[in-house]
Amino acid sequence: MSPPGEHGFWFWVAFWIPAVLMMFAFARYLFREQWGELKTLRFLTNQLGPYYDEFDPPNLNTWVNRCAPHVWHGWRLRDFSGLEGFATAGCLAQAAAKFEAESRAGLVFEGRLDKVLKIHFLDLRFVGPGPAPADIELRLRVESHASDALRGPAGPVAGTQTELSQLQHFWTLRHDGRQWRLAAIESAQGDHPPLPPAPPLPGLLDWKRAPAAVAAKDDTENGTGEHQ
Repeated sequence: MSPPGEHGFWFWVAFWIPAVLMMFAFARYLFREQWGELKTLRFLTNQLGPYYDEFDPPNLNTWVNRCAPHVWHGWRLRDFSGLEGFATAGCLAQAAAKFEAESRAGLVFEGRLDKVLKIHFLDLRFVGPGPAPADIELRLRVESHASDALRGPAGPVAGTQTELSQLQHFWTLRHDGRQWRLAAIESAQGDHPPLPPAPPLPGLLDWKRAPAAVAAKDDTENGTGEHQ
């Protein structure tokens, strides 16, 4: 029994367990984007990348680095037609409408891209009828050393960067069954907003395109693959 005025062992257990749980829940909410990024990166690396090359994070990094110059070039020309091999029809139509509105307002894009600095894999979800890998969406936070200045009749538009600095954008990639395509891109202000619930990704046995590793194995066994 504890001396008068002192709390015993079970008092502190009852005090600290709820406190720790509350701190854990608060930290998970506060760092929800980082938590989602960690889970998505592990899933891409361990579950999908070994079988589907385009889901492997290094290949995704390569894809974004190849696409990014076309994005800035399209912004500068106010024409995304050079992105037809990289973007969905919806993305191209949305960009065309945006460019037309900015042109009527007398706005000119003067930004430029130096390089992509970092790519964060935020969320992977199944958003359509499929079959997978079609209709899988991947959301990214892309950090770039770039400028995105919009200049109007009265000068630079507030909120755009005239000098090279670190910019961040949310990219949404959608798989069309054969490759990734850019579905949306927007400026990143803070954490990505919470997304509505989505059905779980189908198991790999339900995907309709042969995994790269299986295809390579079959080619080798059939005598059509390259031997190292």
